[in-house]
Amino acid sequence: MINKLNFDESNLSITMKMADLKALFFDWQDEWAKKLAEANKVKEKQEWYSTRETAQIFHKSISTINRWKVSGYLTARSIGGRDYYSKKEIELKLGAA
Repeated sequence: MINKLNFDESNLSITMKMADLKALFFDWQDEWAKKLAEANKVKEKQEWYSTRETAQIFHKSISTINRWKVSGYLTARSIGGRDYYSKKEIELKLGAA
């Protein structure tokens, strides 16, 4: 695959065929696509979201999410001093919007 490899203290030079470089790139691309798909599956199974994640979902500031919590619009569950919001409640609020 690699035809020539040169290096010194601060530089590395690799000579290879274009077809090999393309194959290497597409292998890398497939590997990362699989990792991203796995990460998305984990995210889909998530039942609770942090305040920051909830703000991102609603496209609102963290301050707005905290005001919604105080007003009762959203219900938070505190775990270890941090607030988490139910995926089901978020989906219901988004569906009602």
